[in-house]
Amino acid sequence: MSSRRAPTPATTGGVPPSALRPPRPRGSDVFIRLVCAENLMPELATIRALLPQYPYVTVYAEHAAGGGDYADADGRVALPPGVRVEGLPAAARYALAKIDVDAFPLLRLGITLCDAHGRLPSLRAVPWAAAAAASVWQVELLPSRGSSSSSGGGGGGAATLRALAYALRATGVVSPETWGKVTWVAHGGLYHLGFFLKALTGGAPLPDTRGEFLAALRGYLGGRVFDVRYVAARVPRGVTLKGPLAYLAALLGAPAAAARGPWQAGEKSLAACQVFMRIKGLYFAWDGINMHAGCIDGLHAPPPWS
Repeated sequence: MSSRRAPTPATTGGVPPSALRPPRPRGSDVFIRLVCAENLMPELATIRALLPQYPYVTVYAEHAAGGGDYADADGRVALPPGVRVEGLPAAARYALAKIDVDAFPLLRLGITLCDAHGRLPSLRAVPWAAAAAASVWQVELLPSRGSSSSSGGGGGGAATLRALAYALRATGVVSPETWGKVTWVAHGGLYHLGFFLKALTGGAPLPDTRGEFLAALRGYLGGRVFDVRYVAARVPRGVTLKGPLAYLAALLGAPAAAARGPWQAGEKSLAACQVFMRIKGLYFAWDGINMHAGCIDGLHAPPPWS
């Protein structure tokens, strides 16, 4: 599966992408819908309208706390020699994550919707396009408050965290009405859900304690929240699903793994979605995956056999 991003002013000679007819999509393409300040509300309204049919929402937060796929879920704060993040208690791991999430800006937010079978919504890139393509979203965000910048998202400037927070609630994408109906997914949830919570609060610092953080997630998203990394570590004995997101996608045969890099938030949310759906179908088809709802890697104790 390959992915294509929407055209940007840099590649269209300054002509807004909405004035151009995109190339005819191939059946295996996934179209990355770039979202900016200009089209933030209508795109999130589209997402809200699709939730009854596509109730699985995977988010991927691309932030400035460090590069690399695995680094996106691990702490950036320097630790004493010989001390590993994995060996720290949950309270300490949360404290390190809070330092990073509070200090670093959220650059992009990838959003992928799918149904219970992993199928993506098909949308036209522009109203007059001849064919629809499977689509995911990538929200371009200002790196900090008060700064001004332009991005390729729909030909307009990047959105602010406050604008994103308002749009998520105003459109009903995040609403008590969706509790129990929408399943939220992230890979390495301590960081990606932490940055998503930062977005939902318009850039406010994370709660002071692990318990308050988990309560805030439940308050905004409800009880159906899954961390792909936590779930991947809880598959039956003899199965090892550890490593970066790109590695897991390739190992499990996720179509997103075939896309050429560099991946951005949109592609990574797609990969995380496909990895989660494959783990769910392969290892939790009989017992169900709901036992792991609300559990975040690093914040919850592993089962006895881990």
